[in-house]
Amino acid sequence: MAQTNSTKSAVRNPAGPKTSAPPVRERLIASAARLFAEKSFGGVSVRDICKDAGTSINMIHHYFGNKEGLRDAIVAQFDENVYLVPMRLLESPAASREDLAARLLLTFETTLEACLRERDVMMVVIREQAPLATLDAFQAQFVAFLEAAKAEGYVRETLECSLISGAMLDRIIAQAQYAPYIKASSGIDVANDAGYRAAWCRANLDLFLHGMLAD
Repeated sequence: MAQTNSTKSAVRNPAGPKTSAPPVRERLIASAARLFAEKSFGGVSVRDICKDAGTSINMIHHYFGNKEGLRDAIVAQFDENVYLVPMRLLESPAASREDLAARLLLTFETTLEACLRERDVMMVVIREQAPLATLDAFQAQFVAFLEAAKAEGYVRETLECSLISGAMLDRIIAQAQYAPYIKASSGIDVANDAGYRAAWCRANLDLFLHGMLAD
């Protein structure tokens, strides 16, 4: 009896269609970011990265030129993936006090989630003290957003906008940086507990907007 085309296909692929692996360039970036975060840039060889990524040793040269070029690609990925979305939230001035608070809360939430998602890369950036062009632009836009709110009377005239914006970003980055310690010491899984993240963002925004002293 002759086999149909579908039967022949099933015989050739008894396990069904296979999920394709991520492209080589993506695997190299992911492996290098994790290894650099664990062992430092100098503690990882090109051979280590390629072995972890499951590719031949000449692929780093092909895509990045050298290990330094791979590190630069990792930093650029973090810079764009983490800060571009929050920047869009602060593009226009706040229309009211309520709008100011709502957009600051979204900035906290989206930036924290991005830092947690890109934590391996973030740790490389922190360790290497790499310059981040998008972060610089984000900070400048954050300051301009707060200065515009000051001009409308939504925040105090004496507010140090550059210091406050820097303090907010410091809080977010530190929360992502110490997420493993927080989990080990308190059992709170920052990366996977959406309820905790939401409460943390609200509490931090409340502190920045209202302080701790009673009216």
